[in-house]
Amino acid sequence: MTRRTCFVLCTAAVVLATAVAPSAAHATPAKVAPSATVTFDGLPNWGVLSPDGNRLYVTVSHTAADGKEIAGEVDAVDTSTNTLTLRIPVGVAPVVSSMNAAGTRLYVPNSGDGTVSVIDTVANAVVATVATGGNPAYAVLNPAGTKVYVPGLTTNLVSVIDTATNAVTSTIATEPNPQAVTFTADGARAYLTARGVNAVQVIDTATESVTATIPVGEGPIRVVLDPHGKRVFVPNFVGDSISVIDVATNKVTHKIKVGKNPIPPVVNRAGTRMWVANYLDGTVSEIDLRHLTRKNPVVHTIKVGKGPFFAMLNTRGDSLYITNRDGDSVSGICTATGKVTKTFATGDTPRQTIGGPAMYSVNGSGKSLAVFVAGLMGKGACS
Repeated sequence: MTRRTCFVLCTAAVVLATAVAPSAAHATPAKVAPSATVTFDGLPNWGVLSPDGNRLYVTVSHTAADGKEIAGEVDAVDTSTNTLTLRIPVGVAPVVSSMNAAGTRLYVPNSGDGTVSVIDTVANAVVATVATGGNPAYAVLNPAGTKVYVPGLTTNLVSVIDTATNAVTSTIATEPNPQAVTFTADGARAYLTARGVNAVQVIDTATESVTATIPVGEGPIRVVLDPHGKRVFVPNFVGDSISVIDVATNKVTHKIKVGKNPIPPVVNRAGTRMWVANYLDGTVSEIDLRHLTRKNPVVHTIKVGKGPFFAMLNTRGDSLYITNRDGDSVSGICTATGKVTKTFATGDTPRQTIGGPAMYSVNGSGKSLAVFVAGLMGKGACS
């Protein structure tokens, strides 16, 4: 899979045209420099923080002198010292991994060779390599931690791995180009984006079969569930919209027009507000989820940096952090005012922002991890 393809297909949170609501006025944001920087040998793709917050595991890709992608690795960063302490070899082009609740297993999809590396984080070693095929970009654990779902982008199958045996126990046939899967809180259903037919497919996890195919907008990427489990929000990356699905009926109830190339949104804990970053517009659309029947439920359009690529809401819900892939920065927004109050300077092409003991920015072509101290995550953008 090319990096251009991965840009569209592999983003987890992956992004605006003409503003659809008046922009919020704001003062010049404070500029914040990293308190530490960790350097990688290759291109970092995705980070996962251990449950205790002591380690950050980052998938890293490597390229040979002739430009061919070769075996990658997972790098472990000690968050107490902000140093790289461990490199674990995995497959080719590792992408979006996931970790079990105990923090003892990490599941790494290798998009370049169609495998999943299972890492024992106690032994710090790969204990199994599971063949799935299909250029997988995601390996997603169910809430119970008993199964890993791996969509095969080119095989039109979801491979289901049993975490007790590290073996594929079943495959689920899908529509073309399945990309990302999101589980309900109880794990009873999973929502899968099928980009080849511009649809979301509903998977019954008890029978491991597709029970519904729901047409949405063009180019759907990873879906997001609301906190109450009643709605599914689908960012249509090419269609410049958000489709809202009622989980009780499996039907689209609303289609919200936003900016160009929206990425996966974030929703507040109350389920009343949603923020959608729009990649090509360099903006964030703030949506009032209580009034979706309005002609335009977008209440603010907030200008951020170039190429917003990932969105993260802090645990307090008062600060929204937008990773600006083409602007080499993270915009800190106070959610109470809709104003950008801080701009965090990252390395080149940041891909993801992670909250934990500090705030971390995974920088792709910058081959680095920028670390910002924990105090900035408290009241954060509102302080």
